[in-house]
Amino acid sequence: MGQNERELHEESSPKDPITGLPTRIDLTKALDEELKSDDISGAMMVIGLDNFQLVNEICGPAVGDEAMRQIAENIANVLPFDITLYQVSSDQFALYWHDAMPEELEIIFASLQLSLRDIAAIEDKIYCTTTAGVAFYPRDGKDTNTLLKFAQAAKTIGKAEGGGDRICFFNQESYDKWHYKVMMEGLMKNSIARGCEEFMLYFQPQVWAKDGSLYGAEALLRWRTADGQILPPLSFIPVLEKTRLIIPAGHWIIEQAVKTCKKFQEYLPDFQMSINISLYQLEEQMLYPFVADCIERHGVKPSSIVFELTEGQNVTDWEFVNSQFEAFRNLGIKIAMDDFGSGYATLDFLKEFKCDLVKLDRSVIIDMLKDDYNKNLVKYSIALCHAIDLALCVEGVEDEDVYKYLRDECGAEMIQGFYFGKPEPEDVFMQRLVK
Repeated sequence: MGQNERELHEESSPKDPITGLPTRIDLTKALDEELKSDDISGAMMVIGLDNFQLVNEICGPAVGDEAMRQIAENIANVLPFDITLYQVSSDQFALYWHDAMPEELEIIFASLQLSLRDIAAIEDKIYCTTTAGVAFYPRDGKDTNTLLKFAQAAKTIGKAEGGGDRICFFNQESYDKWHYKVMMEGLMKNSIARGCEEFMLYFQPQVWAKDGSLYGAEALLRWRTADGQILPPLSFIPVLEKTRLIIPAGHWIIEQAVKTCKKFQEYLPDFQMSINISLYQLEEQMLYPFVADCIERHGVKPSSIVFELTEGQNVTDWEFVNSQFEAFRNLGIKIAMDDFGSGYATLDFLKEFKCDLVKLDRSVIIDMLKDDYNKNLVKYSIALCHAIDLALCVEGVEDEDVYKYLRDECGAEMIQGFYFGKPEPEDVFMQRLVK
């Protein structure tokens, strides 16, 4: 579209009332017409203002409107004369550029950044940053709505991964991962609103190392998709924690685990149930009264329950964590450190965390029998825990030789791993108890 055509097009359509720019409707009409050509190529760029909402909140809407007019004018002034700037939402602009290369877009974006460094609005100075997302046509899409969607997604993903004030190009793999997380978040919100319909607990056996006899289980969350597929926790737990949905989901997990523990105790009176607790759950004020009430309602001894601190986040406030868990310890619940030896769960973790039980991570015992170094690493890790009066459960035991070494040479007390059983639904696990 030439300059004269562009001006005629702009005159025939309603403009944005604040900036006077053509709108998303104009963008769709203009670009869809261009995309009818088979040999057309180019890029769609969406430009988002990272912190503009603060302008209205701090300075008021009148200042915000004037600032938006100046921002639009500044951006338009750095664009090539034949590129039209469109306003596609209250704080987002868009443009398309025929035959544009990534390097050219990066140069233009750098100019946009400079144009927004110092916006004078009335008597206030506003420092505004911007993040842009780019989708290329016809590679990423062949219609305006698709290109706009993908460019906006690239902006959102890039901002989430690396912060604002940058240009981000659409990538199908990154988009698929992001889209999966967004879809899972929506599905889980709906499930929680319906009483956690799609959630289910599996139970992995825990045994005494001396004779392999069953003493308890770890409750592990699973997700059942609409087509019946059972997803493991790594597929959705990070989404639950990031969105804080782990708090309402955690209530359901605790309720179901305690209730199931009571069922299992009909066959094994001293049965213990381990339940994972994240840092996010500890921040909830109602967690303690909920747990206390849950245990009382189901008639389970608090000493039958073990709370395992999950390893997903780095602990920065040990005083808070220990004080929260101390209340549960006073109730009679045992506290365990999960995944010792991996991630954040190191010696510093052991030093700071006031717990009753340590769970040695599977990564520590992989290749344990390969040489003396690995054998001694495991042996003296177990000895260290015993020396400071901590019980220990070794996770990830998958074969007999490893089990025998842990039992006979290391003095391990408790074992959890595929050698004694994989995580199982309640009805399958129950068969272990009724034999």
